[in-house]
Amino acid sequence: MKIKITLTIALVITSFIISSCDKSTEPPVDNIKEYTWTIDTLINPHGYGVVPWSIWGSSSKDVWIAGFNLASQGEVFHWDGNKWNRVTPNLGFNYEAAAIIGFAEDNVYIAGYKIIADTALHSVSIILHYNYSEWQEEIIPIKGDALLYIHGRTSNDLWACGKYGSLYHKEGSIWQKMPFDKRKYLGLLSVEPDLGPIYVAPNGEVFLMNKYYNYKVYGDTAMFYFSKYSNNTWKDLDSCRLVNINSVPSGYKFGNKAMWGSNENEIYSVGNAIYKYNGHKWVIQIGGNPDYLDIKGTSANNVYTVGFHGTLRKFDGNEWWPIGGFSKYIVDFYAVMPFENDIFIAAHQTGIGYVVRGKVK
Repeated sequence: MKIKITLTIALVITSFIISSCDKSTEPPVDNIKEYTWTIDTLINPHGYGVVPWSIWGSSSKDVWIAGFNLASQGEVFHWDGNKWNRVTPNLGFNYEAAAIIGFAEDNVYIAGYKIIADTALHSVSIILHYNYSEWQEEIIPIKGDALLYIHGRTSNDLWACGKYGSLYHKEGSIWQKMPFDKRKYLGLLSVEPDLGPIYVAPNGEVFLMNKYYNYKVYGDTAMFYFSKYSNNTWKDLDSCRLVNINSVPSGYKFGNKAMWGSNENEIYSVGNAIYKYNGHKWVIQIGGNPDYLDIKGTSANNVYTVGFHGTLRKFDGNEWWPIGGFSKYIVDFYAVMPFENDIFIAAHQTGIGYVVRGKVK
């Protein structure tokens, strides 16, 4: 039976203080009868606009935001159930916190990168760990390029990946740099793949998207793979050839922005559409216009995805339902963190970062 969602347009304006008053205009939000919505503004004390890129939480009273500001400095915020506190580690400028995950209030990890300008501009991998009192930089061997994704079952089985083949695995207390090189059997020359998104299933199998830009047969295309790591071996499960049209790739069979699953036979990925992997193949669930950027769930019957132009959908086990009239506003939704009765959305509009909080009535 189809559920009807009644929309009542309401302007929600919230004052949010971290260290000073915020006088910015916050994006309007539709007040849906199933949810009560609140908007919080994320403030940099120097006035730099915040871009909240990733979100994770152990509960609705313990939520973390990782991202960067418009002065090329990483940003981290923590929600304690009452207010947002800026807890950005002091690593200076020219670094970004790209992805965050945790396993308890005092056990949180961030994958990101430092931007280095010496003989040539390049990026260097960083992984940060929060141990309840402070952020510390993890020791990782042979630092690679930018890390953009992080996922794992526990803090003793954690993976991070990103640009140019950068792939790390934390097993126990030690990070290892993992090889991921297909150039030999693909005939590629000197360019390593971009890795991610990544998903670690409850059974320990690792699923990874990977893209190669210089596939020798088709010079104007890239090859995009969906691979699995099991028993110390990588195996390609699916692939597609992406054709660049006006520098925009098309031809995806599975999503390139984010991945989440309840087990190894029920995995979702998002990008230009919502896709589902059933253990054998990817099946498109619903198209995306504009693109979806993140997906997470509390169970197989409670999954949320967000994207550009205020895109927000919920899967109830049977159907993907659009939520709200957010798409009529400029605000973009970058990341989502759902709980049983609450949902947190990292949002950005015209240089200002927000968190849109929804609570089931």
